[in-house]
Amino acid sequence: MAKEGLVKSVLYIVNVLYAIFGLFTAATGIWFFVQINEFVALRNTNHYLLDYRVYWPQLAPWFFILLGLFVMMVALCGWFGTSKESRGLLGVYAIFLMLIVLGQVITATLIFVYVDGEHTDRFIKDTVYDGYYNSQSNPDVFKAFGGIERKLRCCGANDARDYRSWRNDLPLSCCQDSYYRATCEFTDKEANERLGCSKVAAVYTKIISSCVAGASLIISLLEIAGVILAWKLYNSLREVEHYITERKEGETEC
Repeated sequence: MAKEGLVKSVLYIVNVLYAIFGLFTAATGIWFFVQINEFVALRNTNHYLLDYRVYWPQLAPWFFILLGLFVMMVALCGWFGTSKESRGLLGVYAIFLMLIVLGQVITATLIFVYVDGEHTDRFIKDTVYDGYYNSQSNPDVFKAFGGIERKLRCCGANDARDYRSWRNDLPLSCCQDSYYRATCEFTDKEANERLGCSKVAAVYTKIISSCVAGASLIISLLEIAGVILAWKLYNSLREVEHYITERKEGETEC
């Protein structure tokens, strides 16, 4: 009984961690969705450049949101199964956890395989280029593109020289302390040292995707521990039920 109590206590803690992980995963998906939408919105402002194709960076946020919600539901199932000592709930909990682990491993593998792929680079570069060209004729897009330059500390699509063909100076978003300056010259050292937004965005996306995939694999180890503990408690409860049944049958015979 002492061993069973220890397993239950550990399972309680593990399920709290699962719930926190699920909440964090869903929040990460929402954040990633907002970041991706900034780029896609820039690209689709020009109706002649509308692209209705779907790329994996656009699907990844939805997967993380759904995964996070599913993990929280499974953690709740594990919590009630442990507290009520329900073998049925514990069995369902363990099966769902195994499915989550399998899904995370497959997804992490796909991210590592495709994060450096041609489709990822094409999606990011085409989006940044289209956003940059839209900014030349649309003040709202110009302002939004400037926000991306500030956030990523980049300048232009390729580099600061992109602006020479249609401006007499650089946008303030390309310069350090841009909110406190009236102009930004083409000779500005800070602006010329910055990389183009297409390069920075590509690196930025790959780093975030790889970190999330790596964290997902690490968490899967904790989930495997949860599966083992759930099955231990499941078997322990089965032995108890078997013992009680045998005892009742013996009493009846007497």
